[in-house]
Amino acid sequence: MIKKVAFVSFRSKDMAADQRFWGELLGLEKSQDFDGKWIEFMTPEGKTIAIEQFSPEGTPPTLALETDDIEAEVARLREAGVKFHGDVQDNKVCKMAFAINPSGYVIMLHEIAPERA
Repeated sequence: MIKKVAFVSFRSKDMAADQRFWGELLGLEKSQDFDGKWIEFMTPEGKTIAIEQFSPEGTPPTLALETDDIEAEVARLREAGVKFHGDVQDNKVCKMAFAINPSGYVIMLHEIAPERA
């Protein structure tokens, strides 16, 4: 089951410029910085916006939806005919899977590691 929006991420061409835009110009609080390659900002209502350099250049923004059981959610959606790019990935910070919606957009399903929740 989807619990909430986990985050929206944007591929950055220039982390310093994007960091200034989201932090200084828009006034959002920087909440996480993972070696300058993934930086999170918190909106006033507690939503996360991330800038990152892991995705290939040209990747559109990514909407990530939080689930409490990603394997069950992926199985349920696959049974309903939803296509995915690959299988569930686990990077020890989170588990993620990439669903393709009917219009061809990729939506990330996300399950945060219990120690980070």
